[in-house]
Amino acid sequence: MTMTRRWTPADNLHDLGSGTTLVTGTGANWAVVRNGDDYTLIDCGYPGDTGMLDASLEAIGVKGLPAAVVITHAHGDHIGNLPRYLAAGVPVHLAAAEIPNITGARREQIGPKQSIPRALRSWRWAKWSIHAIRVGGLKDHTVPAEGLTPFSTDTEVLDVPGALRPVMSTGHTSGHASYLVGDTGVLLSGDAVVTAHMVSPVKDFPQLLADPYHADVRHAHRTAEILLDWDSFDVLAPGHGDPIRVPEGGRLALTPVSC
Repeated sequence: MTMTRRWTPADNLHDLGSGTTLVTGTGANWAVVRNGDDYTLIDCGYPGDTGMLDASLEAIGVKGLPAAVVITHAHGDHIGNLPRYLAAGVPVHLAAAEIPNITGARREQIGPKQSIPRALRSWRWAKWSIHAIRVGGLKDHTVPAEGLTPFSTDTEVLDVPGALRPVMSTGHTSGHASYLVGDTGVLLSGDAVVTAHMVSPVKDFPQLLADPYHADVRHAHRTAEILLDWDSFDVLAPGHGDPIRVPEGGRLALTPVSC
């Protein structure tokens, strides 16, 4: 993911095989899973990421609206373009436990109280804060529950292109879900485990986001450790940072980060 030059699809499309592409945006990622002419969009960036989102879809070669949008969690950098898909009648799937967050009944997202003091002390936090404001991070990201398709914690497979298999990975939010892409070995981990972030000094290693981003820090840490100790995936495709492969015969380990 390139932060210092103009964003282009050529630099930020990661073909993971079996019709799955991770797109690294300037602030957050989204993914596309194709099945023939149909496709599923997983997360959809900040409101200001619309141009990048559309350019990535064109570069991938998909046409028209997705057959479904699947959400890892209801933070503004992952649902910023959701209203236009809901308005078009596209089914939007997410864990039932995340409904209060996406409708505004509950608020589990970092705010100025947590970010401003850090931005005054750290250039990384200042850079992230400025970027988040520029791309609509302070806008209202809530949507009505009527247009959503929630799934329960015991759902095994979503009826969407790519046959996504939900993996509840709570802690970052109360209803955060990661997704296995069918039997491809690709895990779309959302923000349960990432490999980079604007405020992190570490890149290309599995890590947690900084503490203020999580609803429950201890639970998020435990969830990440459990997820990385799992042997059901070969590629980790995160919500922030580039994808990484699991070493043959080994495991990915969580990297301690101070930010």
